[in-house]
Amino acid sequence: MTQQSDFPDRIDRRLLGALVENARATAFALAERLGRSATAIARRQRALEESGVIAGYAARLDLGRLGLGTTVHIKMTLESQRKDVLEAFEHAIAVSPSVVRCDLMSGSYDYLVTVQARDLAHFAEVHREELSRLPGVTSMESGFVLREVVGVRLPLHLLD
Repeated sequence: MTQQSDFPDRIDRRLLGALVENARATAFALAERLGRSATAIARRQRALEESGVIAGYAARLDLGRLGLGTTVHIKMTLESQRKDVLEAFEHAIAVSPSVVRCDLMSGSYDYLVTVQARDLAHFAEVHREELSRLPGVTSMESGFVLREVVGVRLPLHLLD
């Protein structure tokens, strides 16, 4: 990684893209793909880790094979933007067992919450037992994922 820049250079970005596709790839496999030596790639990867650009590694799970094949995105609006209301909601959502992601949003709703459920009946239970009990919520709008079109990846323009 270039010492002068806060942002990775083109080779680093290509390395990051390859790691997003397969975080378990060896330095030798990455080197072959990127046309560099394994030593150079290992050095770049270590620098990206040390700088915090690579924050960690995780396994991508097939949640359908684990019995959690229904992904639901829920737009939630709170009664107010007061600090105490936001904090109470965020504390409660953080311990909600079915929630896999929650983002504070700008725009017409306050949070976008993602839930993994077994099926529609299970989501109905999650809605009744978890989501409807969250503090400060005045409205929820659920959308069910029919099919993932683009998975997790590095934005393509960063690879140029």
